[in-house]
Parts: sequence; structure tokens; C-alpha cells
Amino acid sequence: MGASHIAAIAIISLSGLWPFSCSKAPTSTTEKPHAPSPSPVVATTNRVVAVSANTKNLGELSLTNRHETCVRLDASKSCLITPKLLDRDNLQLTMVLQFKSTDGKPAGFIVPQVVTRPGQPFEVAVGDIDITLTPEIVQE
Repeated sequence: MGASHIAAIAIISLSGLWPFSCSKAPTSTTEKPHAPSPSPVVATTNRVVAVSANTKNLGELSLTNRHETCVRLDASKSCLITPKLLDRDNLQLTMVLQFKSTDGKPAGFIVPQVVTRPGQPFEVAVGDIDITLTPEIVQE
């Protein structure tokens, strides 16, 4: 079978999948407005937590093995994250949550350690803050 036959078969096969690709259902202009929904909920593997002002979603966070990354959570809180690859599938994150008082002086800190997988989203409760992130390890 020649390259042109293989290309033709691939195009025909893929065109069969086209109707199943992303599509948007037509919206009706006569639909009744829905009642407001309750606050959004974030699902994790361990529990379901309502999203509040104390939930910080850091999204995908690029980290370098054994190098600290500081993330400012708000005016009085920051989080220092130090990743450590334990093996190719497991990542240990040491997270130092630092608090400042109203006058800007350090007021305390909390240090949890979490073992997770690179590229997998997770959530950790640190004090009264729920931090959600997806750690991505970049090469040095």
C-alpha cells in the first residue's frame, strides 16, 4: 500500500470523527432564566470544598527541583514552595505559608509537606486557606 493510500485512509477515518468533535448546542431564545446556583464547588480526591475567599487556585505552577518558588497569596500572606523529586512519579512539596501582621511584620508561618505527582492537580489546607495547584517540574 502506497503513502497516498495510507493518507487517504487516515483522512477518511478522521473525517468520521468530526461529528463527535466539540459542538455547541443551539440556544433557544425562549428559555427561562435559571435560578442562581449555589457557590461553586471544587472536587478533590479526598473531599469536596466550597470555594470561598480563603481558597487560592494557583493553577499550573512551573517548579524546578530543589529550587524555592515564592507565590504571593494576598497582601499579608505568601507561600514559599520547595519541590523535591522523590522518584520519577512522586514529588514532595514543602510549603511554607508566611503571615504578616497589619504593620507588615512577620506574624507566623505554617509548614506542611505534601507528596503528590507532577502534573496532577491537588488541594491542601494550610491553616485557614485551601491552596489548589498543579505542580509541573521543569528541567534545570
